[in-house]
Amino acid sequence: MGVYAAALVVERVLVQEALNGEAEHFWSNYEQDRSFPLPNTNNLRGYLSRGSDFSAVPVWLHGEPPGFRRAWEGPGSQPVIHVSERGADRLYLVFDEVQVSSLAFYFGIAPLTGVLLLIYVLTWVGYVMSRRAVSTVVKLADAVRNYDFRSGRFEKFSPRDFGDAGDSETVALVNAINQFITRLESFIQRERNFTRNASHELRTPLAVIKANLNLLAKFDDPDRRQAVLDRMARTVVDMESLVETLLLLARESESKLTTSSLVLNDLLRELLEQTSTAVGKDSVESGIHARGLLEVDAPERVLAIVFTNLLRNAMTYTEQGRVDVIIDQRGVVIRDTGCGMCEEDLEHMFEPFYRGHDRSNEGYGLGLAIVRRLCNRFGWDLSAESELGVGTEIRIDFPRARFRPFAEAGTRPSS
Repeated sequence: MGVYAAALVVERVLVQEALNGEAEHFWSNYEQDRSFPLPNTNNLRGYLSRGSDFSAVPVWLHGEPPGFRRAWEGPGSQPVIHVSERGADRLYLVFDEVQVSSLAFYFGIAPLTGVLLLIYVLTWVGYVMSRRAVSTVVKLADAVRNYDFRSGRFEKFSPRDFGDAGDSETVALVNAINQFITRLESFIQRERNFTRNASHELRTPLAVIKANLNLLAKFDDPDRRQAVLDRMARTVVDMESLVETLLLLARESESKLTTSSLVLNDLLRELLEQTSTAVGKDSVESGIHARGLLEVDAPERVLAIVFTNLLRNAMTYTEQGRVDVIIDQRGVVIRDTGCGMCEEDLEHMFEPFYRGHDRSNEGYGLGLAIVRRLCNRFGWDLSAESELGVGTEIRIDFPRARFRPFAEAGTRPSS
């Protein structure tokens, strides 16, 4: 209907304007020259009536008043006519029906139909693409809304589940969601580790404080009460260090930690003295053996946590003998003459809560697991060797360490 109506408009506008121009042209020349010929071409015929003389006008035009219209010429023929007057004279212009249809088709119907088809095709393509995009987004939204994070299974999405796997936009959106799931999984895992570590490791110092509070209520002697208070104070310090360790492990990255250049000889001497005093085993001797100064760039608190755990572990499982700290150009070795481990214990010694065959000492088996996690985070190489009944040797290598022999440093070896 729209194309047909447009065709009628085109026909009326184009043809009427053309015939108006032909009529004006004829009348302007006819007024100057009464013998000016009437239009007579293959497509346009002209007839003129002078006054009441209609002899030169076909009969079927006699009753047509001035104006633009179609007229009935005979069966199957309704040409377009244009009738105009000047005084008593009347001009009849008859335009060929075939030509009118051809002009209407080529200059009206065909271009308009093409434009309408193009608009329809573009609209349809846009609809299909938008529906596909919206459908993908809706499916992804439903999948994310129904994702069960509490199950503990962080399954990744596949682009094939949401439409064409070759659609770059779908793939990019699914990859972005999968990256978010990976980060969320990492956050939840750190939260679980922190909760697990805190709930187990804080139980021991809290039990120590509770027991010492009971003793404090029983003792009247000031010296004995002071000794209990000292033990409680040391326990509180240990708890603070433990909480700091757990918070450090729960952080997303080490970028917030302050890194400084440290000489490990000085740090290890201080930590060895503190650990020996805290463990309080007179039957265990300790010492540091070095042929130079080992300097590394690392957070001091991280190094203190790592070596304190290793030293405390070595002294705890050594009833009689030695704990030696050896410093060389590659790193640090902590060697003890304690109970040692079999091959099975050595294989699992860095796993959380694994305590091996000797369970006589307090603890929940998290110290070495914490050491491994910190070493992995900062790129330090951790290795261990042990023999049951002989002792254990744990080594940490620092790939970027700087070593200065005592001959260059101007310092005597320590022992």
